[in-house]
Amino acid sequence: MSQKPGEITLVWWLPEEFWKVHLAQTPGVNPTLIEGLLKTVRPYTVVAVVDGTVGPFGGVTFRAEDWIRANIRLVDGEGTVYPPKIEEEIDPDTKNLLQMLKPLLANLMGPIGKNFHFLIFPGKTSAGTPIARATEKGQFKIKLEGREFSWRLPLDALLPVKICPGCGEECKGSWSFCPRCGKRLME
Repeated sequence: MSQKPGEITLVWWLPEEFWKVHLAQTPGVNPTLIEGLLKTVRPYTVVAVVDGTVGPFGGVTFRAEDWIRANIRLVDGEGTVYPPKIEEEIDPDTKNLLQMLKPLLANLMGPIGKNFHFLIFPGKTSAGTPIARATEKGQFKIKLEGREFSWRLPLDALLPVKICPGCGEECKGSWSFCPRCGKRLME
């Protein structure tokens, strides 16, 4: 999210784990549907973006999807830059899924939700390794017109806490050392 005054920008990465958790909490969704949806999004890195400027009286002027698409890039942990995939490169089921989400976001979030745009990037590098896995070490960035939005992985919210063997402090699952006493944490 951008912290600049007069600017409203949110870049939301939707990793596979997001879909798993969201669908598991949705009544009536069975495991077969969940696995089908995961197969649909798994080949991609899915990002939702809203970008706008706030006027002097609080009105927001949002950027069009074409502008965002032309000005956004994903940068993997090795520094390789990827433009968003063009429509012809995206599986029809993936396109349909994301189109179904647009009215949901509009209903939940009003004008901000209405102006969220889903962008699809490759899920793997040219060497075949995943660009981003929410539960594995790594990093990636989204660059939007000179602004950077970075993810350092794994995401702590998806990992169990670690207990320091030295002082008993609860530590984030991604940490290697206790910030309190400096002891190495168990992996």
